[in-house]
Amino acid sequence: MEGRLHRRKGGGLSFLMGGDGPPLLLLHGAPGSAQSWFKVGVRLVNRFRVIIPDLAGFGMSEPGTDGASLLDQAQAVRNLLHHLQLKTLYVGGHDFGALVALTLLQTYPDLHARGLILAAGNLLGDAQPMHVMRLAALPGLGTLLAGNRWGLRLLYQRAVINQEEFAWADYRRHLTKQGMVQTRRILHQRPGELRQAVAPLSEFLPQLECPALLLWGDEDPLLPVEIGVRLRATLPDALLKVYAYTGHFVPEERPIETAEDIVLRFYQEPPSIVP
Repeated sequence: MEGRLHRRKGGGLSFLMGGDGPPLLLLHGAPGSAQSWFKVGVRLVNRFRVIIPDLAGFGMSEPGTDGASLLDQAQAVRNLLHHLQLKTLYVGGHDFGALVALTLLQTYPDLHARGLILAAGNLLGDAQPMHVMRLAALPGLGTLLAGNRWGLRLLYQRAVINQEEFAWADYRRHLTKQGMVQTRRILHQRPGELRQAVAPLSEFLPQLECPALLLWGDEDPLLPVEIGVRLRATLPDALLKVYAYTGHFVPEERPIETAEDIVLRFYQEPPSIVP
């Protein structure tokens, strides 16, 4: 049975929230918004207190002073958690949101993660940046790829395999003017800068003692499954789930399976959550 998520504002961010169980924070990627996790979240509110923010500069959240860096985004999320008076919670993220989630836990050791959910996130310092990010770093081409709806439609056609579940109309909802600006700022970071930011996170991974769930698409053209396999070997207690006929946008291409696997990972006897 699906529940309800309500739009709220606090701690400097706009966010969706619903449910009364253990807190579960879900962070979207770029491009993206709180809607990225919506179909998953409504299937989890009977088990969790689901919190899905628009990251700074995305969706309905105002941009911060910078907002393109992992530290800035992590600080904005920390402000939201402080507003909600939360320190112990489950933490999840997709794509850029996975990097923000790990930066949050590393930067603020007072936060306690009961469990970690990482969907298609490049958290290995020696992994090559996705080809679209290498192209976006070239002068002029970044604007072509990330600065307008035409370029981001090309990304959709390339990166989304299960377009029956995650239609272009759904993807288009992420493409607000400020969201596209913020996506361009993130993609314009040089590959060396990205690796420098990710390197401390890869060193932090073996220190995480909480159970982890890794979610991957078998046809992800941006981050191949091999990265997920390596992450599983790096994390002390990790389970890798690979979905067939799925690209890079796992929570939106496989919302029912994602919700089910989150419950199965963190509860021994889950109730049925399929509508």
